[in-house]
Amino acid sequence: MSTKCITTKPLDFDGSDPATFKVCTFLVNVLSHMYDQWVLAGSPIPPTPFSWQPANACPVTTDFKVADYDFGPLIWSTFNYGKKRGVTEPFASVVRSKAGGSLYLVYRGSKSSDDFLADDETTMVPYYAPTPDPPSDVKVEKGWYAVHYGLICELRTQLRQIGGAGQKLIVTGHSLGSALATLAVPEAVANNMQVRHYNSASPMVGPESFRAYYESLREIGSSPGLLKETFRLVNTADSVPKFPQKPAGYVHVATEISFNASYSDEFGIPDEKKIHDPCCSYAYAIYNPAKPCNPAYDSCATK
Repeated sequence: MSTKCITTKPLDFDGSDPATFKVCTFLVNVLSHMYDQWVLAGSPIPPTPFSWQPANACPVTTDFKVADYDFGPLIWSTFNYGKKRGVTEPFASVVRSKAGGSLYLVYRGSKSSDDFLADDETTMVPYYAPTPDPPSDVKVEKGWYAVHYGLICELRTQLRQIGGAGQKLIVTGHSLGSALATLAVPEAVANNMQVRHYNSASPMVGPESFRAYYESLREIGSSPGLLKETFRLVNTADSVPKFPQKPAGYVHVATEISFNASYSDEFGIPDEKKIHDPCCSYAYAIYNPAKPCNPAYDSCATK
């Protein structure tokens, strides 16, 4: 069956930086391929070693080379959901550009059945903010907070190693990775880092209490560490940015940058997986903002 574009609407970057979106989507797809390598290696769990080879598996972002970046140690999460305990997976890496030294904290999206089941833990739970004098009533989605909490010690260790003195950091992710990136932003701010946050296909992380807290990170003042900007790239045909719908009260943070690229099979049935694809849908839109629906989706996805 062939994929067809059934709707499309141009991408307006609206004050965001297209170049930053390009490097972020390149790095997100490298981390997604990292997970595939981990599975092929038999899904080893620390302390069993896992040596991955960063690779650009996205044919859209071929103007970037992994050799131009240093990928730090993987950040693993050991998390619980439902009645299942002790799920351990690699989720993120701190990446440094060899040219100029720009730093990125990069999260992959949902890949395993455990990830998707954790995504569905949509009950709101208390959130414990790492910054000084936080509000006391902040809540977030249970599943993503569980994954975040499961990696928080290693995340804080790595942020302390690179943080302080106004260090600049770009935080990025796709889907589940965008939710984790959003939860990581206050951690970076708490480490006196100047943060820019560029994500794609982000679900809603919490209710108004979390949105207000997150946005307040812009108001710390002129000292290092405040949140500089956040942009969410959204395919309006994608159902993930509309999630969770239950319970009521979830809202998005920051500025939405949208496009529309709806893909279907030859019978005209929308294909959610293709619409949500971090490479052949989202990355393609960044590189082709005037016509963001990829007419060669099938050949892109099989490369």
